[in-house]
Amino acid sequence: MNMKRHSGILLVGVLLGSLPFFAHAQYAEDALRFSQYGAHITARGAAMGGVGVGVSDDFSALYMNPAGLAQVRSYEFSVGLNRRTFDNDVSYFNTVTPGSSSETSLSHIGLVYPIPTKRGSLTFAFGYGRVADFSSIATIEGTNPSSSVIESLIPTASDEVFDRLYNWLLIDPAESGGGYVPLVGLVGGIRQNITVLEGGGINHWTIGGAVDIARDISLGGSLNFVSGSYSYDRQFIETDPDNIYYRYVPRTSTDFDLFRFESSIKSDLSGFNALFGVMFRRGDKIRVGATVRTPTNFEISETFSDLYELQTDTSGIYGPEAYSNTTKYKIVTPTIFSLGVSVMPFDWLLLAGDAEYTDWTQVQFDTDNPDLIQENRDIKTKIFRETWNLRAGGELTLWDLGIRLRGGVGYNPSPFKADASISERDQVFYTGGIGLMVDDRTSFDVGYAYGQWKTLRDNYSLSRISRASRTDENVTTGHLTATLSYRF
Repeated sequence: MNMKRHSGILLVGVLLGSLPFFAHAQYAEDALRFSQYGAHITARGAAMGGVGVGVSDDFSALYMNPAGLAQVRSYEFSVGLNRRTFDNDVSYFNTVTPGSSSETSLSHIGLVYPIPTKRGSLTFAFGYGRVADFSSIATIEGTNPSSSVIESLIPTASDEVFDRLYNWLLIDPAESGGGYVPLVGLVGGIRQNITVLEGGGINHWTIGGAVDIARDISLGGSLNFVSGSYSYDRQFIETDPDNIYYRYVPRTSTDFDLFRFESSIKSDLSGFNALFGVMFRRGDKIRVGATVRTPTNFEISETFSDLYELQTDTSGIYGPEAYSNTTKYKIVTPTIFSLGVSVMPFDWLLLAGDAEYTDWTQVQFDTDNPDLIQENRDIKTKIFRETWNLRAGGELTLWDLGIRLRGGVGYNPSPFKADASISERDQVFYTGGIGLMVDDRTSFDVGYAYGQWKTLRDNYSLSRISRASRTDENVTTGHLTATLSYRF
């Protein structure tokens, strides 16, 4: 997934003591982040490429295809853990910097409760599932030959303001015309060190059930109460190791040393959606499933803060100056349609595949804010596109040893329209795992998914330079899931 973060900030009169004014904005990438789902919540599904719509014969059916719950004839308790790693090699002006992060969390916990019936099946289930994880890292280092982040913090200002703030801006006010000349790019480059950390995730608190409406057909549904959080922390440090930036007008002799800008966001998420499914079964050999996931209506409460500080060799330290505020907004995610099938050509072999369709142009901000209304227009016409996520997997049972070997692959094309012809920005996952029957009622499963893709990031934007601070990033992820299930 492409991660692009833009800052919309206006800084006025800091050095002489007047208060800054900040304008914070939401972008299409923010809406996309909360619209995407992560890996399968159970180890079995994770090991088989993430399939589940046409399999779903355990607790995971509650999240993949609730109609599959009708296949569960015994009470089942299931719990699992996730261990996720995120590695990112960032290329920035011919310098490559690696970064790595990891997180451990509860993947799910829940209960399947079948109701005894004379014919058919009636089954209920409820539980918790971690359906998305936002943890990521980008460590960025390099010498920017043409721009400074300070220039992006003040897109427009008067000559008077520039004259008061040139020590911060690394610019020389123009002699006429009311403009300015950025010193970065005029006399040399500036060293930039950037660290971007993201965290949090989305949780579903779910209740659902399934019923056989015919001998080989079941219907099911689940209601998801959504909670979660998102954190974003960026530190931007600019330095002048070659000592080339200074104010050369006689009335000052300030020599630039360091500029530090920090930006953080903390968001609390809440919402709801529903998942409806149907499954057709031909004995134990063939299963075909289909699901519709309704849009999630998110309400997001966000606290954001910014801090900045200037250090000079001759005049000491200005700042740090800090500012924080809160905002609320709403997002509506797209409807997701899925189709899955599984077949058992032999008693010891299961093969399965899923296809998932999403029209990302249906992502939208639910607002009367004119800027976000324009962002909705851009989402529909310029930014996003339709995609088909594809998943395939298999399960091999080893004789009567109680051992099952699993493997699979998943493919998630980039939802950005601009990436349509760039296959390296599509996410590809290779998966594998093993299942062990501890006894007649207890099973322990482990699954691992390895993902890789390339993406880009715009750390800030300037109208005069189309790629003022763009990085190229090579991402690899590891997702280890362990599940313990007990049927009674």
